[in-house]
Amino acid sequence: MNNQANWHWAISNLGPDGLFLWLEPWADEIEVPSKSTATFRIVNAQSPRDKLDVEDTGDQIIIWASGGDCIEVDVDGIRQVTGSATIPVPEEMGISTKELLGVLFSNQPTARLAGQSLSVQAPSIWQRIRRYLSF
Repeated sequence: MNNQANWHWAISNLGPDGLFLWLEPWADEIEVPSKSTATFRIVNAQSPRDKLDVEDTGDQIIIWASGGDCIEVDVDGIRQVTGSATIPVPEEMGISTKELLGVLFSNQPTARLAGQSLSVQAPSIWQRIRRYLSF
């Protein structure tokens, strides 16, 4: 494993409220409490890291991994249990993870792409009864 590219970086939450991190494509959500630091170790056995796609939405930070990446996250030195630590991102077929997930899930209301909340209303009780009774 001498050819693996390892990359480290950290985010400190200096604000009074918790900060949410969203790791894509794993849909892992991690809370970084106030006055805490999240440290990331990105391992990519396929290629060296040139840049990382990070998006600030105001209430959370989204980290878009690249093909081959695994990301281990520690909050205040405590390893977080995430899929991102053990499941490498598949190759993206020539486009970024963000673009690929947009193509796959942007029209799927139950997919929480980049941590977006669901905007689909649940069926009313009357709609559920009608469906159950088949009329």
